[in-house]
Amino acid sequence: MRLRLKLPLAFALTTLILAALVALVAAIALRSVYLDRLEDDMSLQARQFAAVLRFEASTQAGLGPADLQVLAAEAGDAGGMRLTVVARDGTVLADSEADPGTLDNHADRPEVARALAGNEARARRESATLGRLEVYVAIPLPAASTSWSSGVLRVAQSAGRIDALLVAAWRVPLVVWAIMLLPILLASYFLTRSIFRPVESLRQMTRRVASGDLTARNSVRRGDELGELAEALNTMASQLEARVGQLAAEQDRSSRLWTALSDGVIVVDAEGRLLRANAAAGRILGARLEGEEGNPLVHVVRSFPGRALAQKATAAGMAVTEVLELPGPKYVVIDVIPLEAVGAEQRQTLFVLRDETVRLSTERMRRDFATNVSHELKTPLAALSLLAETLKHAVREDPSQAEVFADRLSAEVRRLTELAADLLTLSRLEEPDTGVRAVLERMDLGLVAEETAAEFATQVEAKSQELSVDADEPAEVLGDEQALRTMARNLLDNAVRYTGPGGHIAVAVHNEVDTRGRCWALLTVRDNGAGIPQSEQQRIFERFYRVDKARSRETGGTGLGLSIVRHVADRHGGRVEVVSAVGVGSTFTVRIPRAEEDIGPTVAPAQF
Repeated sequence: MRLRLKLPLAFALTTLILAALVALVAAIALRSVYLDRLEDDMSLQARQFAAVLRFEASTQAGLGPADLQVLAAEAGDAGGMRLTVVARDGTVLADSEADPGTLDNHADRPEVARALAGNEARARRESATLGRLEVYVAIPLPAASTSWSSGVLRVAQSAGRIDALLVAAWRVPLVVWAIMLLPILLASYFLTRSIFRPVESLRQMTRRVASGDLTARNSVRRGDELGELAEALNTMASQLEARVGQLAAEQDRSSRLWTALSDGVIVVDAEGRLLRANAAAGRILGARLEGEEGNPLVHVVRSFPGRALAQKATAAGMAVTEVLELPGPKYVVIDVIPLEAVGAEQRQTLFVLRDETVRLSTERMRRDFATNVSHELKTPLAALSLLAETLKHAVREDPSQAEVFADRLSAEVRRLTELAADLLTLSRLEEPDTGVRAVLERMDLGLVAEETAAEFATQVEAKSQELSVDADEPAEVLGDEQALRTMARNLLDNAVRYTGPGGHIAVAVHNEVDTRGRCWALLTVRDNGAGIPQSEQQRIFERFYRVDKARSRETGGTGLGLSIVRHVADRHGGRVEVVSAVGVGSTFTVRIPRAEEDIGPTVAPAQF
């Protein structure tokens, strides 16, 4: 509905509400006045009838029940109300509209009870049988040598006439409103038309400007606020037209620059303030650059040494290339190009950024992996060679030592076997999706945790450790059971290895709903072992990475367990987190989407 129609309707509705309020107030006041007057009249008639009773009782030798009933009926007909004479004990002696013998004891009536106490009583209540308001007035009768001595005279009358009066009270304001409705609508229509004619002109102008016609102007000439608004809009349109022309030329220049460079691009002035940046630059630096123009770049991206690089390029007088390592870690190759000042512009510096994290990280991981695998294989192979040579001599010279060397030989073989198995597991987890997905099963992560914890009972008992499992809360996930068991086994193996004798290890499984409403099943393994330094926590999920290499060789393990944990969590659409402090212990938490959640395009875990 248009605004020019809403205003007249609003006026009409407002006057209707006012008329209704007037009618409501009048009805409430009329009802109160009417009932008060009715009660006063009933009280007067009750006293008059009481005087009649006293007079009749004094002039007759006795006023029997029949005489009392006749008097009540005559008085009730004459006054248009119901009279009831009640004895001291509540017995009805006479009633103008009913046989007293058929009526219940009235001692429990509120107005009768108060009148028996010696006070005039008034009451109003809805009649359950008649469905209308009844008004009651009861007065005490004086003591006399009669059956009604010290009793009560009650007068009752229907307040039904009040309904007709209330209808009249409502009708008058509403009739007046109906008569005034047409003048109200006409007056509001002409008033709104005088306002909306210039508003319509302004609306058409703004629509044309919004559609791209910057030459549009309005012709409103008034001496009020609308006139000021019209003039301001014309001025704004003129300024906008001029500025858009300037911006078009500037954008043409920027477009050529942005089109030529597909990598991240940042332009700063001589003071290091951000002038322009594309979306790729913000994505590479992990910062939001839109809307930050004019702010110092170092305040926007604190880890980016833009000013130092710009000074280096300016001093060299040519483009320079640097490799920058950002938190993450992230490796960015930066071409720093000094731009000569053009006209009144200050000297500027252009940064071209290329994210080389994947390439450089892959090269580093390939080198580290080759080195680590060579080292990890060289150590057990050397031990095997030495033990085999020693065993050969022991068999000839000291057969009793042969079994000792054979056990050590078996231990080294087991270590080599574990290393090969973990390498194979990790290789399968890192395989890209070949189009063949494993069958995902609905399972309780808590049951997986309980059964895996039971496998470590012997190791825990041997180190006098305490292992507790809290997995009472159902936490169903959709995943590869064998992969999840491998993940849990590696977490528990680390906790047992790096927790000293008498330590405590706690395993818990529970559910959590994040701020986006997604449901997660959480597997938490907490220990009070040696802990991990904060500086090392980013690298513990790398293959073969060990915080304390000497201690790791003593405790065993392949150095691949946490890397496997991370890959299993990733393949299930989850993630792994660690909170640790040296000397306090470590807490590893794996989040897996609940079974009722969609795990998205996550590749199903490789089969083990």
